[in-house]
Amino acid sequence: MAVQMGDHNKIKYINLMMEEIHAETDSIYESMMDEDEEGLIRALHRLSSLINQIKSNHVGEHQAS
Repeated sequence: MAVQMGDHNKIKYINLMMEEIHAETDSIYESMMDEDEEGLIRALHRLSSLINQIKSNHVGEHQAS
C-alpha cells in the first residue's frame, strides 16, 4: 500500500531516511575526491548501517538478504 498524503509521520520518517542517505553518499563522494580513506570507510559503514536498519524495519525476513 502506498503512503497516503495524510500520513505525515510516515512521510517525515521517509524524508528523514532519504536525507540521511543523501548525507552519507555526499560524504562518500567528498572522501573519494579528497582521497580520505578513513572518512570513506566511516561513511560507508554509516550508510551500510542505515541500509540495514531500513531493511530490518521494512523488508520481510525472506527478502532481507
